[in-house]
Amino acid sequence: MPPTKPKIDRSSGEFRPLGPPVKEDHVGLRADGYLSTHFPFYSRATWQKRMRNGLVIVDGRPIKASYRLSEGQIIQIYHPQVAEPDVDRDIYPLWKQGSVMAVYKPGNLPMHENGPYRKNTFAYFVKQDLGDQWAAVHRLDRETSGIVLCGSSLEVRHELSRSLADRVLEKEYLAIARGEPKKDAWVESGPIADLDSSEIRIKKWVLPHGLPSETHFKVLDTKGEYVLLRARPKTGRTNQIRIHAAYNGLPLVGDMLYHPDEDVFLEWFEHGRKTDRVIEQIGFRRCLLHAASLTFLHPETNQEVTVRCPMPEDMQKFWDTLPKN
Repeated sequence: MPPTKPKIDRSSGEFRPLGPPVKEDHVGLRADGYLSTHFPFYSRATWQKRMRNGLVIVDGRPIKASYRLSEGQIIQIYHPQVAEPDVDRDIYPLWKQGSVMAVYKPGNLPMHENGPYRKNTFAYFVKQDLGDQWAAVHRLDRETSGIVLCGSSLEVRHELSRSLADRVLEKEYLAIARGEPKKDAWVESGPIADLDSSEIRIKKWVLPHGLPSETHFKVLDTKGEYVLLRARPKTGRTNQIRIHAAYNGLPLVGDMLYHPDEDVFLEWFEHGRKTDRVIEQIGFRRCLLHAASLTFLHPETNQEVTVRCPMPEDMQKFWDTLPKN
């Protein structure tokens, strides 16, 4: 006799949104194809199985793998509440004018709901600490610290998002890498695409068929095998700075995903945490990347604004304690 499926209450809050509403470009796609492409933490076969078991819903109803998507629909997946991992929730305003605010995000805080994180997120803490009207315009990786631009109205957020898409926003990052730079300053323009040959499904790399990508690097200081870099991305690809640095033989300290040995990431994935061996291999408990400066046009005043944020204490301490050359 087959095992009984667990009873699922679709009104209990155990389902939560997966990503943004369906965009116009994705209208008509099969649900299994869309999910496996845009949320590849599950394979297509696994997504199909979850849909057969009623674990994926749209408009409160379970959908089949063959379901065709419509614009604006919100896909929800079954994700029962569990204890959330600890995070650094020390966010605070760096600058504010009118409906725009720059907020500091610490280096151990996800931007939005993802995996085991629900309330321990930047988005939740911003609303809790600074007001329900505030929301982020762009994102930083969970382990990246620094400046996040927020808006208090939909119109302002739309204008800032458009500036981001048009590359009007100028970003500057600080990063600590391990390796020997070949130049003091250079431009990396290698196109970025999914690395299908990797065992790690989410990994990307510089590949000929990738999307155009450009990052300007400058060496600010060196200490032995460690390098303090300034990085100015001119495009906004996922993990762009980390990929371009690693591609140039300078993987960022603390970066599991682009560490030269893929077994490091796979060990973390297997154990669900950073083991002592993983931390020893990557050099620090988080990726040492910091969003240090942001220049943009204020949508209400049309004046150029530059916000700066010094390296956080953990990153500065790591650098200061390295032996000098």
